[in-house]
Amino acid sequence: MKRSDESGNERRITGVVQDQWLHIAVRALARSDRTTAQIERLLGAKGASPAQIRAAVRRLISLQYLNDEAFATRWVERRLVRMPMGRARLHEELLATGCSERIVHATLRVAYRTVSEQDLAVQVLTRASQTASAKTPSRVARLLSQRGFDEDTIETVMGPLMREES
Repeated sequence: MKRSDESGNERRITGVVQDQWLHIAVRALARSDRTTAQIERLLGAKGASPAQIRAAVRRLISLQYLNDEAFATRWVERRLVRMPMGRARLHEELLATGCSERIVHATLRVAYRTVSEQDLAVQVLTRASQTASAKTPSRVARLLSQRGFDEDTIETVMGPLMREES
């Protein structure tokens, strides 16, 4: 809907413009789960003003289309199934999605209550043993480190492997 001002120029009614930003955000959420920060960046890149972004985000939250806590939980669950990793790497990756430090800590605390880092490291070792790239203990240790496992977990998991090598 458009209205003409005194100079004859047409301008959009605020509600219609706001619906445009909400529509863009909903379409993005339909394609992929996203955080509040990701939606804010998307709308900003599309030209929405800070006030329009805040209004769209508030509406998405009220409709329960946007929930960073739920996003973080779903993201961690999917990520650990696809690619097991240690707490440190998962922490960094989740922060990179735009979740707050508070949400990241709470989500990881819950996630690692139900699965141990040691079990995840064993999964990585099992998968790595099926490839030619992880045949030496140093490569396996490097892989586990890259996946965010701490030194204690790596030593614990690599112990049996090192005894087999001797």
